[in-house]
Amino acid sequence: MMKQLFLAVALLLPAFCMSSAQPVTCHITGEVEDKEEKQVILYELGTDPRVNDFITVNIQNGRFSYDLNTDILRCYEVVLLSEFKRGSMRVANFIVENANVHIVIPRAADGDDDAFRIESDGKENRMKIKYSTYKDSIYSSYKPKFLRKAAQRDSLDKARQYFKPIVYEVYEKLKCAQGAQRDSLLQLFPQDGFSELGRKTEAEYGALMDDYHVELAKWYENHRCFYGLAEISRGVASNQFSRTQEKYIELYLNHYADYMAGHPYHQKASYGVAASRLQVGKPYIDYEVRGPNGNTVRLSSLYKGKVVFIDLWASWCGPCRRHAKAVVPIYEKYKDKGFQVIGIAREKETGRMEAAAKQDGYPWPNLLELNDQHHVWLKNGLNQSGGGGFLIDEKGTILAISPEPDELEKILNEQL
Repeated sequence: MMKQLFLAVALLLPAFCMSSAQPVTCHITGEVEDKEEKQVILYELGTDPRVNDFITVNIQNGRFSYDLNTDILRCYEVVLLSEFKRGSMRVANFIVENANVHIVIPRAADGDDDAFRIESDGKENRMKIKYSTYKDSIYSSYKPKFLRKAAQRDSLDKARQYFKPIVYEVYEKLKCAQGAQRDSLLQLFPQDGFSELGRKTEAEYGALMDDYHVELAKWYENHRCFYGLAEISRGVASNQFSRTQEKYIELYLNHYADYMAGHPYHQKASYGVAASRLQVGKPYIDYEVRGPNGNTVRLSSLYKGKVVFIDLWASWCGPCRRHAKAVVPIYEKYKDKGFQVIGIAREKETGRMEAAAKQDGYPWPNLLELNDQHHVWLKNGLNQSGGGGFLIDEKGTILAISPEPDELEKILNEQL
């Protein structure tokens, strides 16, 4: 059944793109309470503005206006540029359709009173607003649980027990660091920065979020609409909460695989379904990458016959670079015994990968995933993450997923 659904989507894709796609112009207006804010950014749902292009819209006297033109219906997100730069941002999304969309952005505040408000006279946006009403009702029942968990986190954090000591030390130094010093400090963050208590609390919070998102997903089952397709395609591609992802995959295959067949969001969903099967003991996937000379090649053509660690990283991801540097001595120890490392860096601009690799001293080849050209992160189930990694044997079977250096060396010692 699953193969039939994917085949149907694949066969309908060309026809949809050529005959069903209609140009869309969405007239966007907005009000911003904080008159100090200068710009908002708009980007498509499921893309990462750290590595993908986005639209910048100026704010004048607390107001902004923009006509967003797309080839077909799409879902976009809106964020204040200042909050995006700080790395702590409020996000709202809307459907780009032939309609008017009005966005109200209140001042940032503690609590739930500062959420963006979206108004629209468009059919698809009205369905999205109905979902928001449902979401608010579900959240009201979960709010006490979230508040208790947040209070527990805050208490541990104030006692400097939520994260490992190195995290607090680096954070204090970052407050007055700039340039190269700041970059060096960011690399000191461990890949897993939680203390034992923090990790336990985070796991409990994750389980609570899983319950909440699974409850929200039920709405899409009973109200099939474009916003449902957009959110499900993103949810399928996210591995943040396991039960939520399972629910989205079930919804997609049973309710949305044939909805607006051929829309590009189906491709994202299919990548996510395939990535969900990436498990230890299962075959690793093959995909196109930008080769050493800038040409497009199959990844498998670069490592056949060796035990290889596919290191997915980014120059702007401190934990990724710290992990890669820790792998260097392991690589030097096993490189003549059949071990290989291939790095793939997710960047927005050329040159950053080379500079970071040179600074950190990576002795293996590094490939460039520029502006998510080949959807490498999506295909690996990482989507919005900075990076990750897969250790694969000579036959292409996954031996480990994002192994820490000591685990990596232990497996290599057994294999080689």
